[in-house]
Amino acid sequence: MKMKYSNITYRLAAALTTGVLMSESTAAFASGGFQGVTGNIVKSAAGLPNLISSVAYIGGVGLGVAGIFKLKQHVDNPTQTQMKDGLVRLGAGGGLLALPMVTKAMQGTVATTATKVSASELQFNAATFTTP
Repeated sequence: MKMKYSNITYRLAAALTTGVLMSESTAAFASGGFQGVTGNIVKSAAGLPNLISSVAYIGGVGLGVAGIFKLKQHVDNPTQTQMKDGLVRLGAGGGLLALPMVTKAMQGTVATTATKVSASELQFNAATFTTP
């Protein structure tokens, strides 16, 4: 009976996967030549920073909670669990929680928006320089 149940499960999963793949729109595939493909890649990659931020937040919270539990285990039994295990998890969780803010600051530093500074504004002008 177990073999029959497993076989039905695999067939159902295969049918579901095939149905999902068949229902996908063809706009994401290679239509329109090279420009169409690159345009689709750019559109697909637009949501990647949000995905990375979400994964970083979830991972940071998870590692933070795991670090707290490891520190609790160290307090309960210091000879069995080392303190560094909990501290490493807390540090890594803090790093992951800070990752989205760091990437946003990096994007702001090298952004190509309307607030970019031209090269002529960066040149030193001795006529306008005053000493305090």
